[in-house]
Amino acid sequence: MTDGTRRDDGHTAVKETSFITAVIRAMENDRPDAYLADPHAALLSTPRSRALAQEALAAGGTVGSVIVRGRFGDIALGEAMAEGITQVVCLAAGGDTRAWRLPLPADTRFFEIDLPGQLEAKDALLAPVEDRITCRRVTLGDDLRGSTWPRRLGDAGYDRARPAVWIVEGLLPYLEFEHFARLLTRIEEMSSPGSVLLADAPHAAYFRDPANAPFLAFMQARGSAFRLGLEDFGGLLNRCGWQAEAYTLRQLAAGGCPWVPAPPERLCPPRDHHWVARARLA
Repeated sequence: MTDGTRRDDGHTAVKETSFITAVIRAMENDRPDAYLADPHAALLSTPRSRALAQEALAAGGTVGSVIVRGRFGDIALGEAMAEGITQVVCLAAGGDTRAWRLPLPADTRFFEIDLPGQLEAKDALLAPVEDRITCRRVTLGDDLRGSTWPRRLGDAGYDRARPAVWIVEGLLPYLEFEHFARLLTRIEEMSSPGSVLLADAPHAAYFRDPANAPFLAFMQARGSAFRLGLEDFGGLLNRCGWQAEAYTLRQLAAGGCPWVPAPPERLCPPRDHHWVARARLA
C-alpha cells in the first residue's frame, strides 16, 4: 500500500499484485512436481495478470515465497480446523482461493477482507467454480489501514469470543512498520485465546541483498514498493503476546519445520530471504 498523492494508483498496483501471485500459483499447479496444488488459480490468470507476472519475474521476482507460504498455510489451517476452530479471517484476501479449493467444514465461516472492488473482481473470475465452496464465505471491501473494518467484521458475524484463524499472506511487505504494528494490535484485540495467526513477511536481509535491487526498484516504480523487512519475525510476535514459530525459506528447505514437507531448493533460492510464521494466542 502506498501513501500521499499516489494513493489511488498505489491501491490499483497492490490489487493487481494479488492476481500476479495467482499466476504464480497456476504455474506451480501445472508442474508435475508441484509443491502447492491450486487448480483454480488459472481462472485468475488473465492476460493482464500474466503480463504483469512476466514483468515481475523478468525484473528478478521470485516464486518461492508465494508457493511455500501457500502450502504452509494450507497445512496450518487444516490443523486448526481439526482442533475445532470454525471461523477464519483472511486479510488482503486478493487472489486467495482457499474457500474454493480446500474442503472446509460446512460450519466454517470464512471472512475475506480486501480493498473495495478486489473481491468482486475475484468472484467474477471464479464464478465457474462457485459450487466448490463448502463453507460460509463472507466478503468485506475495506482498507486495513483504516479503523472501520473491525466493527464491520463484527457486524458481519465474526465472534471475537471464539478462536479464529487469521491469514495475513502477501500483505506485510507493503506496510510501513507503524501500520503493521497497528494491524497486529487490532488482530490481538479481536482474538480470543487459542486463535491462530498465519503470516509471512520479508526478512530484513531481503533489502540488503544486491541480487534483489532490480526487483525492489521495479516494485517501487509501479507503485507497490516493498517497505517492511523483519530481522526476527518470531521474536516480534512473541513480544506481542503470541506463541510463535517462524521459519525462513532456507530453514524450511533444510527440514527445519517438523510439520511441513521440506520445499524443493528451486523454491528457496539464497536471495529469497522470507519468513513464514504460525502463532497462537495464549
